[in-house]
Amino acid sequence: MIEESLTVKAETRTMPDGPGDEAYRLLRSTVRFTTGERPVRSVLVVDIDRATSSDVARRLAESFSMAGDRCVLVETDSRGGTKAAGFSDLIDGASLDGIAGDSEAHGLVVISAGRATSADTLSADGVGDALSKLLERYEHVILTCAPMPQFADALALAPLVDAVILVV
Repeated sequence: MIEESLTVKAETRTMPDGPGDEAYRLLRSTVRFTTGERPVRSVLVVDIDRATSSDVARRLAESFSMAGDRCVLVETDSRGGTKAAGFSDLIDGASLDGIAGDSEAHGLVVISAGRATSADTLSADGVGDALSKLLERYEHVILTCAPMPQFADALALAPLVDAVILVV
């Protein structure tokens, strides 16, 4: 068995070798090396079971971070809202510096959905600008959203990202 180790920011990180970890490395490689008109940098992960898509999105984002890429995981479902500033606040024009929290495990940055409570937030004109701000700072932006077909969030976000992963 070959252990894959990468030097990232002056420290050594080892890719986990637990069940399923190789599947996330394969998914990361597929996203990274998919070619088209432009490289895949923004990915929306969606399914019919919110818990599953959120886990897949997090593991994919962690995989990019562990490989040395600057990656941010963004929760876009603002139903219910939170007290913390997040993606909906970025859509409304807030500075990214006030929203992007400290890095979590493996250097991954996570941005919450934010304070807005309207389901129409993702249909606002500022969504594309918010995504552009994230892409200026990070090599990969992984987004999660409310499950399909119950909610239209994925339909609003899909045209704005480079790829959509449907978890079945």
